Amino acid sequence: MNLAPLASLNRLYHDRRKFALSWDKVGKLLVAVLLGLVVLLAAYGVLRGNPRLEASLTYAYLTYPSQFSERISKASEQLKYEQLQGRINSISEGRLSHDQVERLIETAQAPYAQLFAKPFEAGLVDHRTGLLIELRNSGDAQVRQVKIRLPAKGLVQVRDAAGNDTILETSTMQADIPVIEPGGTCKVWVYFDADYSQIRQGGVSISHADGNADIQVSREVIGFPAWVARYSRELLVLLGLLAASVLGLGYACLSRRNPR
Repeated sequence: MNLAPLASLNRLYHDRRKFALSWDKVGKLLVAVLLGLVVLLAAYGVLRGNPRLEASLTYAYLTYPSQFSERISKASEQLKYEQLQGRINSISEGRLSHDQVERLIETAQAPYAQLFAKPFEAGLVDHRTGLLIELRNSGDAQVRQVKIRLPAKGLVQVRDAAGNDTILETSTMQADIPVIEPGGTCKVWVYFDADYSQIRQGGVSISHADGNADIQVSREVIGFPAWVARYSRELLVLLGLLAASVLGLGYACLSRRNPR
């Protein structure tokens, strides 16, 4: 009697049984991993709570019309001592003394010298990296002693909820806000004389008397990153469907009966 067919059927039966057991293990592992992630996310959401101080950061690379730069260059050239001296002597036909010419030159240069003093020797073209910080107190109590630490020195302008502006005359690496009322907002503009990528990599630290702010960062992007940002909600829905499909597959593997 030929027993080869029976041996083949026996091997096939055992192979199918091992395959079913392996799928059961994979399904259990997938379900355990997904459940663990859900528990971790839920615990994080509960423990984190609702932060009192929320901060939104927007980076931008600023551009200015080339015509503005050309006007700055021409104005600087015309304000040079030699240019003014020649024009004054030509107008006065040499009737003014040397001291009178000197005083006229100083008077003419004074307002422009202040305008083009540091850090605006070249106008605005050196401060091309901009940062907008929007702060919001989402709690029911005051947020005090807000400190913003910047990655590099920059020119800072602070506007409170009432629209009052505080403009710092010199570059600084830190901005201080005494208090933000409940439900209040505050905006901070910073202009850096530094490379855009350097500022982005440096990072910003925002803290207050009771802890740190919850920071969200946004920046201008193009190409595929812009597409992802535009359709982020749809992508999250798709990921949710994929996660549900994996859970369904894991449940099907667990509920699958071994072949008899």
